[in-house]
Parts: sequence; structure tokens; C-alpha cells
Amino acid sequence: MTRFLPALGFVVLFGAAVADAQTTKPIRYTWIATSCANWNCAAAELVLADGSPNVIILPTSNEERPWLILRRVEEGSIFIPEDEPFACEVFEGVTAATARYSAMDSCHGAIILNVPDGKAVVTSLQKCGSTSKRRASSPR
Repeated sequence: MTRFLPALGFVVLFGAAVADAQTTKPIRYTWIATSCANWNCAAAELVLADGSPNVIILPTSNEERPWLILRRVEEGSIFIPEDEPFACEVFEGVTAATARYSAMDSCHGAIILNVPDGKAVVTSLQKCGSTSKRRASSPR
């Protein structure tokens, strides 16, 4: 009986090492923002989402891109076009998101939102001069 204890201990330790080597890192998610020039584009995104809580459509005050699509995606699988005027910052809690929101200039048109996975998101224009409202209010 005492001969089997060391062998059993070796099998248990070896099995634990093999099981530990097979574990993978959990998938991490983030939120991205893309904009639409019209309601048809935003509605199409909403239809394709098929009721998923990982897609949210928001109105903006930007006349060129009046609709914003927030989408939850896997980190590392993200492609955001260079000409996208909106940016999205993800925070673990509302306190950090509120601090960032408060620090932004009003010309960024920031939106703060609690999303279904418990995180807080701040979306805003990347550059202040990219709103069409400024051009519309300039003298002609």
C-alpha cells in the first residue's frame, strides 16, 4: 500500500500540470463606436444585431453623422477606419468615466453611457472641428 502512494502522488501532480497547460486566457471584450450618415444605415445595423444587447444605436448632434453604433467586440479583432470621426473609451466604472467626461471640452459632443456588461463608455468626436454645425453657423 505504501508503494502506491508515491505513484499516486506523481500521477495527481502530473495531471494537474497537464490541465494547467491546457487552460486558455479568457476572451476580453471592449466597445467600439462607428457612425452612420443616415437612419437607414443605423437601422440596418440594428436589424443585423437581431436583438443582441451588444449593439446600441444612439443619436448624436453631428449633422454629417447623426447616428452612432456602439458594438461590443473581442479585443484584438477590431478594425476602425481612419476617417471615423467618433472615438470610444471604455472604463471599469462610472466614477472614472464621469471624470473623463467632465474633463472634455463641450465641442467634442461627448456621451456617457452605462452598457449591459457593467462597464461605462464615453463616446465623443475625436476632433473638435469636425462637426458640420460649425460650418453651418459660419457666415456665407
